[in-house]
Amino acid sequence: MTYAVTRSLPHAQPTLSARGTWTRATSPALEQVLLVLRTQLGACPAMPSLGVDWARLDKLRTSAQADAETAIKAGLDFLVRAGTIRDLKVSARVSAARGTLTYAVDFFDVLLSTRQTTGTLTRGA
Repeated sequence: MTYAVTRSLPHAQPTLSARGTWTRATSPALEQVLLVLRTQLGACPAMPSLGVDWARLDKLRTSAQADAETAIKAGLDFLVRAGTIRDLKVSARVSAARGTLTYAVDFFDVLLSTRQTTGTLTRGA
């Protein structure tokens, strides 16, 4: 059963463009999570509280991994409170030498009653 569609994004550079193609979304909750993770907190004029505060993360701090996990959980908290997702798990790894943050988000999709994961995602400097 399909009840949502999403843009098919290339894995190498996931950006929306007019040339993107539509595909069936396996999980609308996963699409919401990915949207939040791609959005800087405050960048959406219609919903300023949407997104993750990526700008505050300092990858050179010793607490960068914990700070990233906390920021991601805070960004996704409204989906947990709304009952869209539950049992949220976030793992992050920071490479200060390369200036990258690698993270994965795992959660239970309440509507589909299935476990979903974003897979490994990377943010550059």
